[in-house]
Amino acid sequence: MTAPHLNTEEKAQIVTLAADGQPPTRIASQIARSPHTVRKVLQEPEIQRQVQDEKVVLAEKYRAQAHRVLDSISDEDIFKASLQQKSISSGILLDKSLVLGGEIPINVDSLLAVVEIIRSRPLRRVQDVDAERRRERILPASVKP
Repeated sequence: MTAPHLNTEEKAQIVTLAADGQPPTRIASQIARSPHTVRKVLQEPEIQRQVQDEKVVLAEKYRAQAHRVLDSISDEDIFKASLQQKSISSGILLDKSLVLGGEIPINVDSLLAVVEIIRSRPLRRVQDVDAERRRERILPASVKP
């Protein structure tokens, strides 16, 4: 099941990019290979193991950088921050603390309800939507059916 014509460097790039969350199509364009080839490589058990190992390494690096940034913030920095910056930062920090504490910071039931509403709507053809928009622009509000 080994992908043809890939050298060690290309496979390493695939591992790194996949571990960083890049989709196979983007990886393929970055290494000038077909998406099929990249998907085939990503199916190899050894490559899957390497991707998981790389994710662990990247997570540790990101965590260390996050600690450095948090530790460098002074009371003066917080005082100088705008209301928007403080709001965004406090939201992110609260979400992270909830996740680390084993809690889910979003209401999954609400998200699932929205998905169900979207799924239950009938699909409209693009042509029908375009025709409806043209009618709305052409006909005055009092003439519309």
